[in-house]
Amino acid sequence: MRRGQRELMEDIENVLENGYHMVFEAPTGSGKTIATIYPAVRYAMKSGKKILYLVHTNSQEHQVIKESKTLGIFAVALQGRHNLCPLAKEKFKGGNAEELALICSKLKKDVMNGNLDACPYYSNYLEKGDEIRRYIEEVHTAEEVFQRAIELGVCPYEAIKDSLKDAILIVSPYVYFLYPFIRRNIMEKMGVSIQDIILIVDEAHNLPEIAREIRSMELTQHSLELMEKEALEYGNPQILGHSIADIAEFLKESIYNLEKFLQEEEGLIPSYALEEEISKFLGIGINEMEELSKQLIYYGEMVREDKIKRRKLPRSHIYHVGSFLYFWKEAYSYEFIRLIKWGKNPSLEIYCLDPSIVTDMINSVHSSIHLSGTLALENYKNLVGLPDNTMLRRYPSPFPAENLKILYVDEVTTKYEEVDRHIDAFASHIEKIIGIGRNTAIFFPSYSLLSKVEEKLKIKPLVEDRRMRQYALFDMIEKFREEGGAILSVLGGRLYEGLDFPGEQLEIVVIVGIPYPKPTPRVKTLERYYESKFGNGWDYAFRIPALIKMRQAIGRLIRSSEDRGVAVILDRRATSFKGEIPMERAKNLVEEIERFLKIKRGGGASS
Repeated sequence: MRRGQRELMEDIENVLENGYHMVFEAPTGSGKTIATIYPAVRYAMKSGKKILYLVHTNSQEHQVIKESKTLGIFAVALQGRHNLCPLAKEKFKGGNAEELALICSKLKKDVMNGNLDACPYYSNYLEKGDEIRRYIEEVHTAEEVFQRAIELGVCPYEAIKDSLKDAILIVSPYVYFLYPFIRRNIMEKMGVSIQDIILIVDEAHNLPEIAREIRSMELTQHSLELMEKEALEYGNPQILGHSIADIAEFLKESIYNLEKFLQEEEGLIPSYALEEEISKFLGIGINEMEELSKQLIYYGEMVREDKIKRRKLPRSHIYHVGSFLYFWKEAYSYEFIRLIKWGKNPSLEIYCLDPSIVTDMINSVHSSIHLSGTLALENYKNLVGLPDNTMLRRYPSPFPAENLKILYVDEVTTKYEEVDRHIDAFASHIEKIIGIGRNTAIFFPSYSLLSKVEEKLKIKPLVEDRRMRQYALFDMIEKFREEGGAILSVLGGRLYEGLDFPGEQLEIVVIVGIPYPKPTPRVKTLERYYESKFGNGWDYAFRIPALIKMRQAIGRLIRSSEDRGVAVILDRRATSFKGEIPMERAKNLVEEIERFLKIKRGGGASS
């Protein structure tokens, strides 16, 4: 047992026995995954419940499967068709969950009606699925099941779904619980009601934003161009006296006319502004907007049905535009705002302010346990809409506190009106830190600031570019691990999330500035919304997101009892976070880092 694990397990047992909910924070490396799974499995086995373990990344899914194997339980790793359906990888690339479900349903019906070639993987599975089911019972990752299924020529997605009824623990991405139509299907396959689910949410700090995304929707200029092209391919039918291609043109023009609401790259759109534009162009009443959207959905459904018959991905841009306009009309409660975004592909967006609209179903499960290495507990409970009696806990790090030193530099800042005056100073501090000669990750609040500082550096470290392909990023990370040096990235970037650098692979983390969200119209509206709902909008919209990002970056340093590291915050505003992050003002930054890491001036480490 590591420090804190026994207390954590006892708390979880109490939560499960009483049907409560729990939110807790424990540092990475503290063994929170196994300490959460173990009491949940014990309770599930004696009570006939099932565990649905939600993850954000595949690497987290792998960890849960690994821990399940040590317990000797039947656990199943579930992923979407885009990862597990062989035809999705071969013929239907880029399909979303709904599109792949539609085409899959059609092909399975064809197989059942005697056309075995419609989907050979499904027909083979019906005939000889025993071997892949036995393989799944041995508990493997989704990727391992996929590879074995391909070797056998059978469908891994259907095999995994059919295994859910016998598994005690199912690991899946968040969306399998958050999307209502997917949740219903999964519950049916698991053979339990939602009241018999023990829900575990890993890396829970991601949940609120993912929930918002699920209830948000975007309409881009490019999607309207594709709608126009699709309309012409299907005879360009008429709606309310206008062809669909003309309607696409009118909608593009409407977006350009709404440019007047922009504030830099984004702007809030007043109620009925889009309806007024559409009414002006199409010569219809504002109240006919709903009929327009329904007609577009109708023709879009016809396109999708035609594509399904022809065994093509059932994507319809007409359907998407109709759905967007219908949602635009429906989402008129105070939990939604309407935005215009500019750039190479201007767009309109319906943005959900309140994640609890999506996460309220969590209150229907037997119990839920939400865990993360970095959480603002009360804030998270409120955002997700958990009940007042939710247990909130913060467990201490099992690692020696003296292994981590946090320093801040108070003569610089990334405050908006001052940041440009400090670019040279940031570059100077970073060069001195890199000159110490230890593996260093430097995190910026934005790519634009990263670029400005990088230009001033006399040395050229590794840099994560936002356009970098995944394979190039992994190559760069491997180079950093093998050769050391320094690497520049952004808070929230791919390097920042989910990669481990144990031991001397990472000894210094630099945070350039306080990563407050940019005060866009969206974020300012979030602040007003939280102020009206909870009374402290600034904390919810600005302070807590910045705190979580900083703590996550610092948390990359210490992953075991042997790790030692120094975190440096380059911003005078760091002092306002002293209550949550134990830090000291750097008087002589380089000397203090070298002293802590026991570096002699001549190079090597002291004895």
